[in-house]
Amino acid sequence: MPAAAIPPHEAERLEALRSYGLLDGACDAVLDDVVQLAARLTSMPMALVTLVDSNRQVLLAKKGVDIAETPRDASVCAHAILTPDQPMSVTDMSQDPRVSDNPYVTGPPHLRAYLGVPLVNSEGFALGALCVLDEVVREHDANMVATMQSLARTVVTTLELRRVMRQVHNLALTDALTGLANRPALMDALARAILQGPGFSLLCLDLDGFKGLNDSQGHAVGDMALTEVAQELRLACGPTDLAARLGGDEFALLLASGEADALAERIRSGIGRRMAAQGWAVTASIGGVTFNMPPEDAAAALAQADALLYEAKRGGRNRAVLRVSERVSLP
Repeated sequence: MPAAAIPPHEAERLEALRSYGLLDGACDAVLDDVVQLAARLTSMPMALVTLVDSNRQVLLAKKGVDIAETPRDASVCAHAILTPDQPMSVTDMSQDPRVSDNPYVTGPPHLRAYLGVPLVNSEGFALGALCVLDEVVREHDANMVATMQSLARTVVTTLELRRVMRQVHNLALTDALTGLANRPALMDALARAILQGPGFSLLCLDLDGFKGLNDSQGHAVGDMALTEVAQELRLACGPTDLAARLGGDEFALLLASGEADALAERIRSGIGRRMAAQGWAVTASIGGVTFNMPPEDAAAALAQADALLYEAKRGGRNRAVLRVSERVSLP
């Protein structure tokens, strides 16, 4: 079966698609209502809201279908998004060369009729489609098409509201200067790490000499130094780690694994090289804890790492002090 062609600007379309945070299949109750209504108003037994990802089709909402996703190569909606400005209407899929050998046409459920309206977002990208399907040959009149177009607009509005809410949430958990997570985001991630069990590490980092740099060269240079630190932390982060700016020149790094010693030293030396390259007399002190025993809570975890950070400061600065935790009660 020939796969659908790739739409123009596919990389940008996929980037837009992922900005909604919906590819895990999480569904809005409104979309469940829309597919129920689409099926009822068109007298079709199956209705879907689909998102066409790079190699799969996610069924975001569905009626009459019990699967969560399909390969993109088997997606009829992958054909529909190629014409974002018009519906795709197929009376008999077994006679349409685009989909006649589709496995859902040649095999169960032996689909025949398809009517899909592309879900075109505010940037003009077709993310997927609202579609209705039947196992028998069906004509789609103008009233049915108009109904589906109206419902598709409701779906797009719902998706856009979901994206705005997600963006607002992300902004509330992001440091504006560095783009790292902020303190509330770190505390939330710490709480989740504690619930998942021991075996994670927390590093706290503070810059040595930063106040002198800020005072002598101004806040603009100080901000540049902070963004350099943020970049070093990003490079150090694995896919399940979290880097955060706690405020001022204080940073933290939550590591999903307990392998913290070598990483702390790499961060310390990396920051030192970045600062020296700019002619700035700034270094980093780091305190860290590997929690083989879970702390009492997120605040206790941060307090333990912070105490070791100040031990590094007292010990001469530009160094890392790390410990393996035992369950302790902090004053």
